Amino acid sequence: MNTDVEHVSLTPSQSAVLFALMSEARDVPNSELRQLAPELTRESRERLNDLGLIESVQAPGVGYAHSLTDRGWVWCTTELTATPPNGAHPAIRALYTVLAGVGRYLETEDLRLHEVFRPRPVPIDERIRTAYAALASRPGAWVSVSALRDALSDVDTATLDETLVELQRTPGVSLIPQEDRALLTDDERAAAVIVGTQTCHLFAIEER
Repeated sequence: MNTDVEHVSLTPSQSAVLFALMSEARDVPNSELRQLAPELTRESRERLNDLGLIESVQAPGVGYAHSLTDRGWVWCTTELTATPPNGAHPAIRALYTVLAGVGRYLETEDLRLHEVFRPRPVPIDERIRTAYAALASRPGAWVSVSALRDALSDVDTATLDETLVELQRTPGVSLIPQEDRALLTDDERAAAVIVGTQTCHLFAIEER
């Protein structure tokens, strides 16, 4: 994306939304964003989308989820040395004062904004639940452990195995063998998790 565009002025509320998304550095559902920043109205959402500063996608069950685009990160970086928007109330002016200090730190340390604001680490068990929800046709449907491994390929084998074994001890979570071993592919056999004396290939989570 071409980010070399004229720096635009936003309302105080729109600016605060961008800074909240900057701080989270991830997709933020509407329900969470309302706890972090002023309400993102439809008009503001459409304007920020049209300017290419944020991307808003509809997420099942949570309405829209929003994240900064590359252009949005550039806008935030430029705004670190800007004065508060016209009409900004004291809280927004204080925010700009803090951000100016962040800007000075970045310049002194020769850092970029995205090197300071990063997504919070997500626990492996929550990542497994999210991956399962994306793979399963419905809550409680069986998903192969092999498919989970593919979806979480950045998680090392030992950590994923340990977390799956721990998860299956909780209500509503199951980890079982494939009874008809003839149905297993070589990848599914290799991806199995050992639970006690059982070699388990299938995973499911009932609706919470």
